[in-house]
Amino acid sequence: MEVSEEDIYTITGYDFEWMRLGRRLVGDQKVRDIDREGTSEGDKREKMLLEWKKLKSCDATYQALVIVLRAIENNATADLVEELERKRRSQGNNVDVLEVKRNVYCASS
Repeated sequence: MEVSEEDIYTITGYDFEWMRLGRRLVGDQKVRDIDREGTSEGDKREKMLLEWKKLKSCDATYQALVIVLRAIENNATADLVEELERKRRSQGNNVDVLEVKRNVYCASS
């Protein structure tokens, strides 16, 4: 399941080393670019995750994020992301039309 923008804002508030995670998700150069912007750590986390979502599109899934978080030994944040995914899946009956269209597009790509 693709990570929602709403959940990206939630994940931004979690405790993780954004640069370490970012190197795996968006690459060194993008991490350096975001770091140079001189914003707060929370803003940097948010920009990095939104960039990952933009770059990976349909592949920016909760599970992909969990795999990388576990690879960098941030299991507590990985557990929180898994909980967010479970919450989204349990709300499956309330999925909006845009999410359904996005899932159809991703499946056909």
